[in-house]
Amino acid sequence: MKKISRLSFKAGAILMTLAMLVAFCIPGGKVYADQTDAVATLKNAFDSFNACGLVFVEYSVTGEGELLLSEKVELDRAHSVKNILYQDSETGEWNPSYTDLKELVTYYQDEDKQWYKYPTEAEELQGLGKTLSENGVETDIVTGATYTYEGEETIPVSNAHTGEIKDVECYRYLAVVPVIIVDDNEYEDGEEDEDDAEDEDDEDDEDAEPEEPELINVYYYIEKATGRWVHAETREGLIVDADITYPDANDASMVLEIPKEAIDKAILEDGFVTPVSSKELVGYKVVYKGKKAYLVVTSVKNTKKVTIKKSVKILGKSYPVQEIGASALANKKKLQTVVINADITKIDKKAFYNSTKLKTITIKSKKLKTIGKNAFDSNSKKLTVKLSGNKKYKAKIRKLITKSRAKKAVKKTKLTLK
Repeated sequence: MKKISRLSFKAGAILMTLAMLVAFCIPGGKVYADQTDAVATLKNAFDSFNACGLVFVEYSVTGEGELLLSEKVELDRAHSVKNILYQDSETGEWNPSYTDLKELVTYYQDEDKQWYKYPTEAEELQGLGKTLSENGVETDIVTGATYTYEGEETIPVSNAHTGEIKDVECYRYLAVVPVIIVDDNEYEDGEEDEDDAEDEDDEDDEDAEPEEPELINVYYYIEKATGRWVHAETREGLIVDADITYPDANDASMVLEIPKEAIDKAILEDGFVTPVSSKELVGYKVVYKGKKAYLVVTSVKNTKKVTIKKSVKILGKSYPVQEIGASALANKKKLQTVVINADITKIDKKAFYNSTKLKTITIKSKKLKTIGKNAFDSNSKKLTVKLSGNKKYKAKIRKLITKSRAKKAVKKTKLTLK
């Protein structure tokens, strides 16, 4: 199956999200009629945007002269629907994506006209998003932004729904925003996660100098006649350009709906990964074998005990758990006990690697066939692996585990197979 990348959804609203973050940093207070009061005027414009039931946004992202992203967003807050049309960079075709803001489900169609769906986290849907993320880099707004009125300008503004372009008389404002770039992908697979880091010494962090924020110039255009925010852009580095229009919410033709075909025919997205949280300690990836989907364990929360379920329900349907992915439970400094209730067929390489406090792994599956290299090299002092099944099956699994272990791990860890 061919399918589109969801990077555009995360990168989507890249300017809008920055604008929303800037808006949240603007202090409250009286709204002044004087357009030269940048803070008050922008706050009024952003408040109007946030309160609008129907809004259309067309935006693009360009880097080093290359168009990286082109999308059109139609947000119908009154009917809890968000529609994104994203442009395929190779074919130039516009592909649709719809999000049900109440049910928290996103539907999209790929180039082969196949509909997919995946759960959408609530925090991704506030406004058009509160964080700016692109390729795993997240930008956090810090204090100290400045806002300046720069005068009047007439600019062309495009309607994302109709394609109509009209000239609009605007007030222009410059926001100089200090930001700190945080790399989400600081830890690769098999390395420490944030919870692991809590157990490490903080001496290096204490000695390190605080990171200096970068200054980003963002220009906002407010329509003179209405006081509404109609355009925003950055002009240096990553160039972002957005046009905003506010259609008549009483126009019945403007109501957004998710196509019935999408709801009826969408299948769970191949490659979707469920998030790990305080409630859901295990993350799973959706994988297809033919037309049937199953789940692979990709990560776990760094806690003392983890239980891997036999099946997991996603969007109302249960999917079997069949594999433990590579490094899925690696480098967990708190993990002591793992219970695998699933009928797994494969434990991939370094699955439990370097989880130094791991004492017991209970595997209830009687279908295990494959064990990857270093999968049980936990580097703990003692590790007990409890197996199910008859003597012949247990002997086979013992052989696979023994073969997978490195010489150093054999010397360091006393492994007992039951």
